[in-house]
Amino acid sequence: MNTRLKKLLKYPLKMAIQNRVEELSLPHILPHKAVNTAKKIVHFTAFTYGNAGDAILPTNVKDSVEFGLPYEYEWKAIHAHKFVDEKIVKLCNNSNGIIIGGGGLFLKDTNPNNNSGWQWNCSVDQLKKITVPITLFSVGYNRFRDQADFEPIFKQHLNLLAEKSLFLGLRNTGSINKVTEYLIPSNRNKLRYQPCPTTIISQLYPGLIETFPKEEDKFVALNCAFDRSRLRYGEHIGDKLTSIARVIKKLSLEYKIKYYEHVGTDNYFIPFLDSFGIKYDLIKIESPLNIIQEYSKPSLVIGMRGHSQMIPFGCKTPILSVISHEKMKWFLEDINHPEWGCEITNPHFESDLYEKSIYMLNNRNSVIEDIKSIQKDLFNITINNVLEIRKNYNL
Repeated sequence: MNTRLKKLLKYPLKMAIQNRVEELSLPHILPHKAVNTAKKIVHFTAFTYGNAGDAILPTNVKDSVEFGLPYEYEWKAIHAHKFVDEKIVKLCNNSNGIIIGGGGLFLKDTNPNNNSGWQWNCSVDQLKKITVPITLFSVGYNRFRDQADFEPIFKQHLNLLAEKSLFLGLRNTGSINKVTEYLIPSNRNKLRYQPCPTTIISQLYPGLIETFPKEEDKFVALNCAFDRSRLRYGEHIGDKLTSIARVIKKLSLEYKIKYYEHVGTDNYFIPFLDSFGIKYDLIKIESPLNIIQEYSKPSLVIGMRGHSQMIPFGCKTPILSVISHEKMKWFLEDINHPEWGCEITNPHFESDLYEKSIYMLNNRNSVIEDIKSIQKDLFNITINNVLEIRKNYNL
């Protein structure tokens, strides 16, 4: 591996909400290019240190919007949770336009506020003052099963946002259907399918995956999620986790097991691995390039988080999704492979998980060919959306 790749793999992502709007910066996956300071974008999303999916996503969004250009735009990155005050409005209005996303920003409890009702903390009054183009780029409707609905301000804010936006790019058809319910009919034509850019990683960075060292042993990677556990698992959480552990025990007889940690709470599953005497490696993934490297290696990824589904898919790695949130199912429906998921409420969840795991492992090559074909379609959709943004933002 060359020196640059070694250096980037060690580069930790250090981003947090800052008092000054210019403080956030993104690590690069692609080599640095000259910055065209005449072209400015203000980017709002959940810039996160400590969540692997949200760590890589902002960089993937930037690289999608700039794909194929010989230069970079001048980006001002602002955490979506930071209140949009007069200073930020001025910054926005002095730019070519705003990008909001990606990520599951349509969620009421991650950043509870009465300004918008969702994670972008911009009041209706401040939104009215923004005069430049606005685009939602790969935003997800992330409301959990049986979770309380959004507050009334959400509908008011969303309709004003639609009126002022070039388009509302949502990352799956399920999100589009849900958001449609909050929009007045005249605003529904603003909804647009924009896949998560993590799903096209191998298209955004052609040849990158092939530069990584190959893994000698076949292995299965596993990730489980524990945020909002009651909403994910219901009353029988112990039974569901035990079922997953039993499947992993069977798979471990033939495959090495690695447990992928996106956030610290993911490790709540480790006692279940230990209780079954399963040998495993714990992999904590951090920097964007490290994430791509780790998700390019497995024979199969069994994941419960959205980005433990979409990132390996983007790296041309077979996936099997544990569906405890509708977004997992929506992605699989959009790519016409609902059979690549296992519904956690299924009475036969354990046997379903095991049988599908074996199928995916035994048919790995054909699954990868399907992934490559689907990625090309998702990439073309993305580029068409990007070209429209560039035209309307005068980029």
